[in-house]
Amino acid sequence: MSAVQTPQPAYVSAKDNKRLDHLPGSYGPPLIGHTFKFLINPYGVLDEIYKTYGPISKISLTFQKMLLALGPDYIKLLMLDQEQIFSPRMGYDGPLGDFFSGGLLMRDFGEHKVHRRIMQTAFKTQSMRQYIGEMQPIIDTHLTQWGSADKFLYYPNIKTLLLDVGAKVFLGLDLGGRETREMNNAFLDMMSGALALVRKDWPGLLYRKGMNGRRWLEHYFADLVSKRRDTDGTDMASYFSKETDEDGQLFPDSVVADHLVFLLLAAHDTTTSALTMASYLLAHDQTWQERLRQQVRDLGRDITYDDLPGLTDIENVFKETLRMYPAVPQMMRRTIRDTEIEGFQVPAHTLIQVSPLYVHRMEEWWTNPHAFDPDRFAPGREEHKKHPFQWAPFGGGAHKCIGLHFADMLFKCVLVKTLSQYRFRFVDESQYPGTLQYFPFSKPTDNLPLVLEKL
Repeated sequence: MSAVQTPQPAYVSAKDNKRLDHLPGSYGPPLIGHTFKFLINPYGVLDEIYKTYGPISKISLTFQKMLLALGPDYIKLLMLDQEQIFSPRMGYDGPLGDFFSGGLLMRDFGEHKVHRRIMQTAFKTQSMRQYIGEMQPIIDTHLTQWGSADKFLYYPNIKTLLLDVGAKVFLGLDLGGRETREMNNAFLDMMSGALALVRKDWPGLLYRKGMNGRRWLEHYFADLVSKRRDTDGTDMASYFSKETDEDGQLFPDSVVADHLVFLLLAAHDTTTSALTMASYLLAHDQTWQERLRQQVRDLGRDITYDDLPGLTDIENVFKETLRMYPAVPQMMRRTIRDTEIEGFQVPAHTLIQVSPLYVHRMEEWWTNPHAFDPDRFAPGREEHKKHPFQWAPFGGGAHKCIGLHFADMLFKCVLVKTLSQYRFRFVDESQYPGTLQYFPFSKPTDNLPLVLEKL
């Protein structure tokens, strides 16, 4: 196996630049900045800043001082990055570096291109056709169990369902029971640790708990990869384990394990959030729920891979859900050298944040942006085409989410089967509008209690 380590570029060891006094804006209260207000109401904080200071300002969040750039032009600038100025690795290093070390998110430029190739075979059409057949029996089993629950909470149930799907498709495993709970707990601990304010791997701290979750997953996946090397499996771990570098040598077990940790979490938690928020919106809007159900009735069977493009109403609900509640609400980069944005000098090693969460609701780009209106994506309106980056839940450019088509397929499979078996509504109409959690992923804080009516 290849054991060559890519030399670390000099910018990796540089400290964040905090000399941003020349920018408009306010850091907020000392030390904590806008952190707590932002966690509770991110759109409100960003809207106030935008209307007070304009699209470029300084801000302090989670003990980090950064440049805030609000608007689709700035998402485009950072995502396309034609001059290779903006480092994703260093943008996310503070909150996520320890947890996603070695994952695709934490690799820059040429190195990112090399490692992205590890995953490409796993997302080709032939592979996707395999996955859609494997996931549907798992979905059926879980949905049958949903119907027997006395007090049904959507979020934990969809999370368990998608973890079992992920285990099968990503790892070639039929988990169930104890192993599912252990893996789920490891992921939960890891993401809780990523939000910890005290970022020390010390006993008793939330960060230590998160790192223990990461270590459990790393060990589990590395052991799995070594077992997949000599098999002819069609799961993602098997595909990844057989990819080679430019010299034709296999990537080390630890490298492949790092990619699996990141990819399984990214696919699992983001789709969990998307389906939860779609169900929240559809429980409120019964007209749209019935409209989707009619599209499912017209199909009259399990969907195949070739059916996916024709599910236009469900596609538009997927897009509208991600517009209103993007799974990745903020995107981070850090400059590797001096640059300029809108006439403002931006020194090397400056953190920059752009916000799909805010751009997706800007009145300059969307009609009635706070309303649930999937038809805004339909032919004849297509509001999202005014600017190539006004709808950007999957990022763009070289770092555009490699699993976006898988996420679309999984979302449609689960929603089609749910709509064909159940009509769902809130337990209490006071659930809408409800209290929402936005980080690390969007969901109702009550875990979305629903009444399921068997059809």
